[in-house]
Amino acid sequence: MILIHIALRNLLTHKIKSAIVGGLLVFAALLIILGLSLISSIDTSMSKSIVNSVAGHIQLQEKGAKDELSIFGQMGSNEIGYIHNFAEIRKAIEALPEVAAVVPMGIDSSIVFGGNVLDVKLEALRNAVKAGDAKQVDIVRRHVRRMVALLDEELKNLKGFSDQEKMSDDMKQGVIDVTAANQPVFWDSFDQDPFAHLEFLENKIAKMAIGEDMLMLRYVGTDTERFRKVFDRFEMVDGTPIPPGQRGFLINKFTYEEQVKHKTARRLDKIKDRLAEGAKIATDDEIKQWIKLNRTQYKEITFQLDDAATADVKAALQDELQTKEADMAKLVDAFMDVNDGNFQKRYDLFYKVVAPRIRLYGIRVGDIMTINGFSQSGYATTVNVKMYGTFRFHGLDRSTMAGAFNVLDLMTYRDLLGYMTADKKAEIAKLQAQSGIKELKRDTAEAELFGDGAGEQVEDASDATPAQAAAVTPTDAPAAASPTAVATATPGGSAKLFAKELESHVYSQDELDGGVVRSAAIMLKPDVDLKVGMAKVNALIDEKKFALKALDWRAASGLVGNFVGVIYAVLAFSIFVIFLVSLVIINNSLVMSTLERTREIGTMRAIGAQRWEILLMFMVEAFVMAIVFGAIGCALGYSIVAYFGHFGLLANNDFMIFLSGGPRFYPALPGWGLPVAMIAVLIVTLISTLYPAWLAMRITPLAAMQDSE
Repeated sequence: MILIHIALRNLLTHKIKSAIVGGLLVFAALLIILGLSLISSIDTSMSKSIVNSVAGHIQLQEKGAKDELSIFGQMGSNEIGYIHNFAEIRKAIEALPEVAAVVPMGIDSSIVFGGNVLDVKLEALRNAVKAGDAKQVDIVRRHVRRMVALLDEELKNLKGFSDQEKMSDDMKQGVIDVTAANQPVFWDSFDQDPFAHLEFLENKIAKMAIGEDMLMLRYVGTDTERFRKVFDRFEMVDGTPIPPGQRGFLINKFTYEEQVKHKTARRLDKIKDRLAEGAKIATDDEIKQWIKLNRTQYKEITFQLDDAATADVKAALQDELQTKEADMAKLVDAFMDVNDGNFQKRYDLFYKVVAPRIRLYGIRVGDIMTINGFSQSGYATTVNVKMYGTFRFHGLDRSTMAGAFNVLDLMTYRDLLGYMTADKKAEIAKLQAQSGIKELKRDTAEAELFGDGAGEQVEDASDATPAQAAAVTPTDAPAAASPTAVATATPGGSAKLFAKELESHVYSQDELDGGVVRSAAIMLKPDVDLKVGMAKVNALIDEKKFALKALDWRAASGLVGNFVGVIYAVLAFSIFVIFLVSLVIINNSLVMSTLERTREIGTMRAIGAQRWEILLMFMVEAFVMAIVFGAIGCALGYSIVAYFGHFGLLANNDFMIFLSGGPRFYPALPGWGLPVAMIAVLIVTLISTLYPAWLAMRITPLAAMQDSE
């Protein structure tokens, strides 16, 4: 008790040195508390973002594959192998009591064409011609003609800036075709043969305006119904989910707004969001750049307006600008020249008057999308699939990383992968039957290919080649079939009809599970520890001898999943530096204190104090400082964490939204955080005290007497 009393008295006597040492200990404890809460919260939030959106707790891939699965780092179809016997694997793993569900997956990227504005208008014109609606034909035709004129003007400007010698032959011919379509003679003869003119416009002209609608979309090929139910962050925004067992595509709302939305409208949205964050147009260079693009790219709006829409928009802009200017290009330019004072009014006017009269999204709910990709063998593949709607991962609306994933049905994904599904085989068989192609036997191939076929009779025209079918066609057949008849009678027509059948075809669960998949997500049941789940899955893989490798969500997420480890390393290094500095400062302070207390320590030795008692006295002083100041630091840190844990911190960029699992970050201190912080502070303090205590133990009564003299 006497030693404790002396230790406490010494701390109060040397207040300045105690305050210096105590301040360091408070700061160290505070840093540990804040760091542990940050890491623990990010780890928890990010696991929810990744696990409940696309990865699951565990991912399966083929054992021995060349590349390791990386959900967020994988661009395109890397060599991650194939899971062939998925039905058996799913059944076995889902039988484990720790597993909630197994979802087949495959991640890839492809180019998507949604049909440009000219395509849409040409389709409307064709429908009007078929319906015999002369008034509608005239309205749409004049709009198409103006669009062709604008396209011709753009291409002429392109010729002025580009090296024509380096232009491809297709590009050169395209420029010639657009110029021809812009001539009065082309439109004067339109009514004489509208379908021929439409065919020329659709096949030759529309492709010259296709660039704006080419998108690179990343998607997860999966059992869409199971995916929607298992990943609880998934929620629909527009449209409807893909019907169970059917083909379809869902676009992430983030991607839909960023890539598919009309460029002018999207820039206005970005300006509005930036202003809501407190920015000013007058001082924000990026906002100024968006405004400049909206002013110079006025054709993005004027290109889409027909005569009636032009009249309505022109009247609204003239009223807003208080001008009689009739040139739409100048009106749009002036209208888009926004400032802090008029932006909100013009933003509202744009969505009230302009947006309803243009194609606001390049791909709309219900549209048929054309997806162009490359199979694993390297050859190009193309599929058409219906876009059913948009979705989001709840809380990750603004996250670029989560927003990059779209959803595609598993059967279409296999088609793009180059996997020969039963559908694909049936389609090929139909096309072969329609075109008259038949397999030749090796022993009769020469006669079949080069024989004159004398004496052969065609008994069924449906099995004949095109030449044979023509030979038995009645002489009184019409010279030209109707467009509908031609579309139905040709292989292309059969393909279109077959595509329509595929759109409504419902696949059984056996069909979905029966084909190849690239990977599979395992979702564990609530409260099942990840390590326990991994151990159970790996044990089953070994028992069943499945050629699989199991990765936890961190490993499967690549660099993103390992980000927490990086934060741990940075924090650990920071704490190490702080503690190292603290050790030096505390050590120097205590050494100086020891030298100043030479007489006191020598006197204690003279009246019988042993060296171990001197050591104990210093250790008690260190212990008291560690407990008192460590507790203050922990209390301060806990208060800060509790405050922000209640109100949250704004996640001000896409990556932070993903890490925090939502627009706000709510830190929380794990239960073991306080003990760890206190123990760390105590250890540092005691280590810092060892050398000064050793010096004190060496002081003798003689030294005290000399110091007195």
